[in-house]
Amino acid sequence: CYRAISRKADLPRHMLIHDKNKDALKHACPYEGCDYKTLQKSNVQTHIRTHTGERSKMCPHPECTFSTTDPGSLTRHRKS
Repeated sequence: CYRAISRKADLPRHMLIHDKNKDALKHACPYEGCDYKTLQKSNVQTHIRTHTGERSKMCPHPECTFSTTDPGSLTRHRKS
């Protein structure tokens, strides 16, 4: 793999995608009937909010009502 990793701390996480048994390393959504699985535990936590409806990430501007379950969506919203 020729991917350049900018932060040393990200290398172990990246290496998981090359593991021969990566399915065994995946974290699964605990909700019955949901087949979502991912290598990052934090992604499961964000996904679970789609089941609960929790929208804990809110735009800090007082006149804006944007809220989301995903921290990345909030970052993209703030940049737009």
